[in-house]
Amino acid sequence: MGKGIKQFFLVFILAAALVAPDALWAQVHVIGALSRRMVMAPGAEVQGRVIVKNGGDQARTVRVYLTDYQSSADGTTRYGDPKTASRSNAAWIHLVPQEQEIAPGAGASFHYVIRAPDNPNLVGTYWSMLMVEPMAPEQLAPPVPEAGKSHVGIRTVTRTGIHMVTHIEKTGHMDLRFADRQLEQKEGRIFLRLDLENTGERSLNLAVWAELFNKQGVSIGRFDAGRRGLYPGNSARLLIELTGVPSGLYQALVVADNGDEHVFGARYDLEIPK
Repeated sequence: MGKGIKQFFLVFILAAALVAPDALWAQVHVIGALSRRMVMAPGAEVQGRVIVKNGGDQARTVRVYLTDYQSSADGTTRYGDPKTASRSNAAWIHLVPQEQEIAPGAGASFHYVIRAPDNPNLVGTYWSMLMVEPMAPEQLAPPVPEAGKSHVGIRTVTRTGIHMVTHIEKTGHMDLRFADRQLEQKEGRIFLRLDLENTGERSLNLAVWAELFNKQGVSIGRFDAGRRGLYPGNSARLLIELTGVPSGLYQALVVADNGDEHVFGARYDLEIPK
């Protein structure tokens, strides 16, 4: 087999493994919400548990651990080392146990305790991710390479992330920056692309829409982008579909509503192409 054919074969095997995860791993799942949000005072303590169900027919060892989490409008998501981000609460969270075996068809609980530091300077929202990960069974370990032969071992890891969010009572200001906007055409459809950045100290849960007005100031409709959560210092890209809007000049009123007294807005002049 030639070198080029070998390389192609290797890439093909790798791609196939990445799109075909172990079905047994997928049967280990978290019961309940994937976001745990708590309002706490400095020095306060809260407790809870994460319930994990093994829906497969083999025992599975599951471990839990913490990471930090940051997201950007360019699509980048970073799961950094815990306790490194400026608003990480990973150091406040204690997990017991950190690993346990779950019998087929059974469930298990992982207990967590969150102790906020007794620090009056704590302000706004702090968060991290609690990861639930089935460990690879021993029988799937790659074989020992034979002398003079090369082997490729691939292990697919599936994990579930739970947002662990602590709000320090009612502290922290809320603010939003409309960082960028562009009209974008894809496969005959047209979108208003918005980049939003949370420049405040508290997380936002925004319902975003745009209302378009023609040259006579008459509204031609409201166009929704859905709802998006956004942590402080994080940014997100949203698409508002404008397909079907007649070509011409419009003024767009973009609204990001947090569902309380915090409503943010921006106005843009748009030209819908023919």
